[in-house]
Amino acid sequence: MTFHTLGIPDSSSIVTLTAFDVVDDPGVVKVPVAALFGPILPGHENLPAPVFAFLVENATTKQRVMFDLGPRKDAENAAPPIVELIKGAFPISRDITEQLVDAGIPLDSISAAIWSHAHVDHIGSDMSKFPPSTDLVFGRDTLTDTYPTKPTSTLLESDFAGRNLVKVDFTKSELEFGGLKAHDYFGDGSFYLLDVPGHLSGHVCGLARVTPTSFILLGADACHHAGALRPTEHLHRSFPCPGALLAATRSSVSAAHFSPLDSTGAFDLASRTTPLLDVADGGIFEDPPTARASLEELAKFDANADVFVVLAHDISLVPVVGPFPKLLNDWQARGWKDEVTWAFIDEGNPAFRFSPKAA
Repeated sequence: MTFHTLGIPDSSSIVTLTAFDVVDDPGVVKVPVAALFGPILPGHENLPAPVFAFLVENATTKQRVMFDLGPRKDAENAAPPIVELIKGAFPISRDITEQLVDAGIPLDSISAAIWSHAHVDHIGSDMSKFPPSTDLVFGRDTLTDTYPTKPTSTLLESDFAGRNLVKVDFTKSELEFGGLKAHDYFGDGSFYLLDVPGHLSGHVCGLARVTPTSFILLGADACHHAGALRPTEHLHRSFPCPGALLAATRSSVSAAHFSPLDSTGAFDLASRTTPLLDVADGGIFEDPPTARASLEELAKFDANADVFVVLAHDISLVPVVGPFPKLLNDWQARGWKDEVTWAFIDEGNPAFRFSPKAA
C-alpha cells in the first residue's frame, strides 16, 4: 500500500522534522499504567516513557512551528491542581525552549506552537517563554478555561495571554485521509493536522510529508504504547513480524495473559489480529470507545509502507532512532519502520511488558 490508498494527494512540498525528547532519561520516567491501558502484568505497573516534541520547518517558506512542547521542568509553577501529580514525574534539566536555543533555533523564529492536546506533558513550561509573535494553535474543542477562574483547571492564563489563538475547526475542511478529517496547515500539502478524538477534547495528530512520497504521523496521545496500536490484520500482511522474533514470542509472551494460543498452548502472535493492549476505561482517556475507533483508523496509516508512526511516548523506538534531537526525514532510507514496528514485543526492548516480572 502507498500513501495514495489513504487518500493523501500528491505534492512536491515537504517539511523537515526534528524530534526532541524533553525528558533527560525516559527510562526513569514512571507513569502509572492503570490510567493508560491494560492488561497490567505483575512488575509492569509503571511505564517508562520519552516525551517527544517536534520542530516542523516548511522546506520552501522556512516557516517553523512546534508540534507539542513536552512538560515543564518547574512543576511547582504549574496550575495548583496538577502540581502534586507531576512533581518529580519527569526528569528535565532543559525544557523545550532551552533545547531549541541549544540547537541554534531562536524562539522568535517559531511562528506557532501547536498543542496536540492540553495535557500538562504537551503544553510546555510556559507559553510566555515564546514571544507574542508565536501563535498558539489547538483543536477547536480544546477546553481553554484557566486557573484560578476555573479552580480545577490545569491551564494557566499565561498559556494564552498576549498572543494570537488559532482554533483548528475540522468541520470546515473537506480533506479526509484514512477515515480521519484533515487540515492542510501550510496550504501546500507538506504538513497536515488530523482530527483524532477520544483521548481529550481537541486532540489532534500531525502528518508530515518529509519526502514527496513519505510521511511521519505524529501520533501524540492517541495511545501510549505501541502495543495499543499493534498488531492488526493489515500490519501482519504489510509488515510481517520477523521470523526469529515471531518464534521468540511463543515463549516470551505470557500465554496466561494473552491469546490466541497454538496447539501446544504457546502464544500465537501470527494469529493475533487485534492490539495486545487496550485503552483503559476510567483513566485519562475522556472517551475510550471513541479512542479505540480512532486507533482503528490510525492502524491504516501504521500498516502503510509510506508512513512512519511516532507516538509521543513510544519508548520502543528510542534504541533505534535516538539519541535526540534527531532529524527524522530519512526514516525510510534508514529502514527505521522495519526495525521499530515489532520492537515493542522484543524482550530486549524497553517497551516489552508482556510477561510478569519477578518481584
